[in-house]
Amino acid sequence: MRLAGLALALLSLTAFAQTPQKQDEEYTKLIKQYLQDPRITTELVDHMPASDKVPSPLKFLGRIPGTPGELTYAKDIQRYYEALAKASPRARTWVIGKTEEGRDQIVIAIADETTLKQLDQYKEMLAKLGDPRRVTPEQAQQLLHTAKPIYYINSGIHSPETGGPEMLIELAYRLIVEETPFIQAIRNNVITFITPVIEVDGREKEVDTWYYGKKTGKARPPLMYWGKYVQHDNNRDGMGQYLKVTQNFTKAVVEWHPTVVHDLHEAQSYLYVSTGTGPYNDSLDPIAVNEWWLLAETEMMEMAKRGVPGVFTYGYYDGWVPNYLFWIALTHNSFGRFYEVQSYGPENNAALRLQPGATSREWYRPNPPLPEIKWGPRNNTNIQESAILFALHKVATEKELYLENYYQKNKRAVDKGKEGPTYAWLVPAGQRRAVDATDLVNSLRRQGVEVSKADAAIKAGDTDVVAGDYIIRADQPYRTLVDMYMSVQNYPPANPRPYDDTGWTMQYMRNVKVIPVASKAILDARMTLLAADAKPAGGIDGTGTTVVIEHTTDNALMSFRFRNRDVKMLAAEDDFDLNGNKLRAGSFIIPNADIARLSTSLKDLGLKAYAVPTAPTVATHEMTVPRIGYVHSWSRTQDEGWVRAAFDYYEVPYTYFADQKLKDGNLRAKYDVIVFPHTGGNLQSMLNGIAMTGKDPVPYKKSDLTPNLGALDQSDDIRGGMGFEGLAELAKFVQAGGTLITEGSTASALAESGMAEVTVEHPAQLFARGSILRGVFTDMKSPIAYGYSEKDLPVYFNQDPVFNVPAGGAGGRGGFGGGGGGRGGGVPGEVNGGLGQTVAVNTVPISISPYGATPAVPPAPAQGGPGPVSGAAAPAPGGRGGRGGGGGGRGGGGGGRGGAAPAAADGTEVQVERPRVIMQFPAAASEMLLSGTLAGGEALANRALAVDVPVGKGHIVMFALRPFWRWQSQGTYFLAFNAILNWDHLDAGKAIARPPAAPTAGQ
Repeated sequence: MRLAGLALALLSLTAFAQTPQKQDEEYTKLIKQYLQDPRITTELVDHMPASDKVPSPLKFLGRIPGTPGELTYAKDIQRYYEALAKASPRARTWVIGKTEEGRDQIVIAIADETTLKQLDQYKEMLAKLGDPRRVTPEQAQQLLHTAKPIYYINSGIHSPETGGPEMLIELAYRLIVEETPFIQAIRNNVITFITPVIEVDGREKEVDTWYYGKKTGKARPPLMYWGKYVQHDNNRDGMGQYLKVTQNFTKAVVEWHPTVVHDLHEAQSYLYVSTGTGPYNDSLDPIAVNEWWLLAETEMMEMAKRGVPGVFTYGYYDGWVPNYLFWIALTHNSFGRFYEVQSYGPENNAALRLQPGATSREWYRPNPPLPEIKWGPRNNTNIQESAILFALHKVATEKELYLENYYQKNKRAVDKGKEGPTYAWLVPAGQRRAVDATDLVNSLRRQGVEVSKADAAIKAGDTDVVAGDYIIRADQPYRTLVDMYMSVQNYPPANPRPYDDTGWTMQYMRNVKVIPVASKAILDARMTLLAADAKPAGGIDGTGTTVVIEHTTDNALMSFRFRNRDVKMLAAEDDFDLNGNKLRAGSFIIPNADIARLSTSLKDLGLKAYAVPTAPTVATHEMTVPRIGYVHSWSRTQDEGWVRAAFDYYEVPYTYFADQKLKDGNLRAKYDVIVFPHTGGNLQSMLNGIAMTGKDPVPYKKSDLTPNLGALDQSDDIRGGMGFEGLAELAKFVQAGGTLITEGSTASALAESGMAEVTVEHPAQLFARGSILRGVFTDMKSPIAYGYSEKDLPVYFNQDPVFNVPAGGAGGRGGFGGGGGGRGGGVPGEVNGGLGQTVAVNTVPISISPYGATPAVPPAPAQGGPGPVSGAAAPAPGGRGGRGGGGGGRGGGGGGRGGAAPAAADGTEVQVERPRVIMQFPAAASEMLLSGTLAGGEALANRALAVDVPVGKGHIVMFALRPFWRWQSQGTYFLAFNAILNWDHLDAGKAIARPPAAPTAGQ
């Protein structure tokens, strides 16, 4: 096997064939003309062969990739790829799916003519290597010699990173037409797949904004929206799988079993080849890690041989969280990797200067970037095209090695499932949140995981299996994926600073019961493999004219309410018994029900209900359907898109508008509920919005020049934020009986403004980077807690905000907590809460509190609402100091800004009742961490996670947790959904409740 590879390598390194191929002189001249520094090139990309049959990028598009000042629309790249496939038998192209806005995602396959004619046969060979249950070891060995690896390259998921799609225009042409032994070795031994643009919607918008600036000479609009929902987070959807671009790519990976998947990005100088600093994900097969380093060292070495500076590895990314696009390959036992390249531009930069931290010579960067260089788009094209050709050639000349690795990773996954300690994962079908449990099962199925249904009851060790329960066998190839998703993460803070989240345990985030089965007997249980998506049985049991639906916090309840918005529904204000069943407060009660209509709706959603002759005896209030306003900021649409995704999926109607329009006022006449999701930044940045620089407005709207903008919202000028005027209008809205729902930075900003009597702390030594922590309900009678049956709930928390609610109403705010902190945590200059780094950092795991254990019970709430969070906490490491505490600072030394009622931004006095804390952190730091990392948790002791602040006739609902974190935290969605459904009765459950806000006319 190795001798054959060596012979192929020697053959491919021969200079050229006896008859040199004709070169495209004009194209080659332009390559040299546009290159800004002669060191950023290799013999692989310094020329371009000519073809009489296949159109070059220059002939088809009128320019070459790397032309300064130019970008190419995805639709034109698609047209070019289709022209290549039409002109050459060495290329085929097809559509892998459509985006939310209806654009095509495409792939082009490139190989020698004979291979492409037999593409389906090679596809089947890889499928067999991907499932060792289908072949004997002897058959697998034969396949290693006959199969060909698929090397799948993709780019353009991050729309402002424009160079990858441009380079891939040229790479496709070169792979098709060039006849050097080097390229022939690739074409004859590897099937190259290319999806040039993953985020097609965002690419078209990016090119629009570029040409707007170029053609008008005015300020270029920022790229407000990439896809329909999110920006940079489109590369954090690997686990959630909500976005169409993710779903389409996953489907292609599952269908084709690519050996290698390679993402192209732009965020490092000059070329970073992924390996990572670690810690590497615990569920990764060691072979996967070895592959990272093997290929990265090849690219670094080959580029160094040719004097190309700035190609390095290790010191950028970690290798921990499996939410990136290229991890879709890793979770499916393929080889996933990525590049980060110096920006494409597309303008030239006559003096690109880098900081010393990027140019120092390190063990992982022996050939560092230069302190200064002339850079341009052709530099970007040359450096990544050269490196990827070396990677393709390495896989081509050692194809048996990479095919063997792929087979072994799949085989080892199956074997591990047979050896334990986990032999299966059981998802009880009859659990309380049955609909969301089924959603979890179906999400795994769509990613290729085999899920079965138990045919009969069985006891497997200590685990009771009921007929109909879902069984995910561990003896399957994609055990790797399930293990990564379901395991509890342990990230000791002494590790390098994490690149993204540290905890993501799927069943915690979704608040669904999943049981690891430690008995091998489960593998012998009678079960049937699901051939289609699972669906729980819904409908109505019993007879009578009153329908009762238990509030289980299944998110489908939200769809049910808004599908039947014209039906009068009541919410139970306390727990109650119904036919021997204990139902939670918040359960839906529908008197005089249209049984046939509701039964159809319930069956469709998989929800169960009871029909009874008379309504149960329990206090109720009407669930008035609210008019919902949804506020976004032009300065950041990244995070709010995940909230919007949840609203759209669960059919929650809303009016979407920019924060600038808050200044128009009259909000209470239009809306009952306003949702203002996280925007990043602080109060000042929220008020200011995009800086009012320049004399010209900056429009963001559909026009002849920008036909791809304005799909979601438009503005003649996106500069400026809501200002103090908008803040004052929000205060008026709440005072007049509206409910304002905030999370993260928007909640913090309202506290900083004085609208909400809550202190925001910044503990210096806290380190809680994207972890799952324990939330403890302190007020189960609040409508915000309706449906939740346990005292504690896993919540996603990422460093801030930290809320301290005064124990004694409006008098005194306590301390402020230090400084520093921020995303990433800790004192500036210190890593992960100041704990430093060692070589063997994972020798001592961090202490994880098992979910299901009983945390310390927080103090009992006082009669007027829950109490008192703030005085019970131990001071954060480093001291509290700051505003309103013993350390002086703003507010003085003895009590801060207590006493008088706060004022709104327009100076009017705001009537404030005592904030009602619904959920908080445990009292003991040792009981907080469920998955991920945590240091300095003492600073979170008894700090509030969900707060209802009565203001005037209305309410401000504030979340320190992020209820809608990506498409992962479905278990906390209903905290916000409850606030919407019960917007005008949030005082329910208090010992002394205020009268509800009066409905407005026409409601």
